[in-house]
Amino acid sequence: MVPPSLAVLIDKLPRKLTSNVRNSTSRHPAYLFPGRPSSRPRSTQALWRQLKQHGLPTLAARNTAMIANVNDLDAVVVSDLFGVAAKTAHKWAQFASTSWAAYLAAQDNIRGQVRRGSAFEKI
Repeated sequence: MVPPSLAVLIDKLPRKLTSNVRNSTSRHPAYLFPGRPSSRPRSTQALWRQLKQHGLPTLAARNTAMIANVNDLDAVVVSDLFGVAAKTAHKWAQFASTSWAAYLAAQDNIRGQVRRGSAFEKI
């Protein structure tokens, strides 16, 4: 499932690529998102701007994809695959595997302090 605005862009993309490939006489591969010149891929900044222009969020999608990947793959593999630092991949893995138990315990602790008349009651 993709947002409707993205589906429209995806529908248009194969026709654009087909026309670019037919007119291309170079030996370069046809990129899914060609840049300028078409022998180079589109920059991440240009792609981000175009997605934003169509109202498609990128940060939430990136974060969701990173969490999904560190759940399925080792952090070292994610590091090599996406070109992020190993330390960053390990932090994502820790974040993704964080248990709700710590959060729930902290909430119970706060509720207990409020019932006993602590400083939290004044907040």
